[in-house]
Amino acid sequence: MSHMDAIAFIYITSQADTRTGVWNGSASALAGELSLSPRNARRLVERLSEGNYVRRFPVPGRHVCYPILINKFLVTDGEHKGEHLNALESTSPADLRYVRSEQECEQTGEHKGEHSASQMRIENREKNPHRKKRDADPRFKPILDLYYERTRKLGIEPGCDKSDFGKLRIWLSSNPNRTLEGILASVANAFASTDPYPLKPGFRLREFLAHESKYQRGPLLKSAPRTLHNQSLFPFLQPQRTKANVELQNTELWGRKRHDRPPQITDGPTSRTGIAWDLHCKSSVGTARS
Repeated sequence: MSHMDAIAFIYITSQADTRTGVWNGSASALAGELSLSPRNARRLVERLSEGNYVRRFPVPGRHVCYPILINKFLVTDGEHKGEHLNALESTSPADLRYVRSEQECEQTGEHKGEHSASQMRIENREKNPHRKKRDADPRFKPILDLYYERTRKLGIEPGCDKSDFGKLRIWLSSNPNRTLEGILASVANAFASTDPYPLKPGFRLREFLAHESKYQRGPLLKSAPRTLHNQSLFPFLQPQRTKANVELQNTELWGRKRHDRPPQITDGPTSRTGIAWDLHCKSSVGTARS
């Protein structure tokens, strides 16, 4: 049976009468429902008939819907409820043959056997109350309760799912020597931290487990921004303002001005302005040296 044959057979079975197992249809009706060409639909019906999946009773000379019997169809309503249609032995749509469920007695015996086996398992469980079970880690619930409590204090409803619970179980099994008090302290330090790295407010439980070691020694506090200190508040940072320093600074300033002074054009060999400038610079340098 090809996949198209299977699709056609499933459709015919879904449209059959649940009281008889008969579908009143045709290849044209199947073509319209499955968006097939009439020729392909006719080939599908013929292949199903040749494979003894259905049995047809067409009306010769008329292109109308006719009874199509589905072989081994399970009747769910009517007087033949629970029986299967035997389309191969049925002689006409009016003379349908039904058979009881295949090996119904054997199936009844299997059900009884399964019931007995399940009942025996229950009895054995009751008789052996000390049967080994995989106990839950006693640290699991307190950690989860503290996480929920601290998250709700922030005004955030904690979002946990199976992935968070599974991560916590795996983490606890991987760290059997960690005490409950130490783990709860790390959880509290994570919520008391002000540094948004690596955990931001509202972090998931699985995110905390990935960075738990960072909070074992205490909360992570955000460092204060660096500020420039005012030198007036720290006099020892300023150079001593003495008379010699001031005169030396003035001398250097005048010297720079003297060297940077543009040349002046004069009528005579010397300029009164230039002579006065040189005398002033020499007197300033002599005062500084003395």
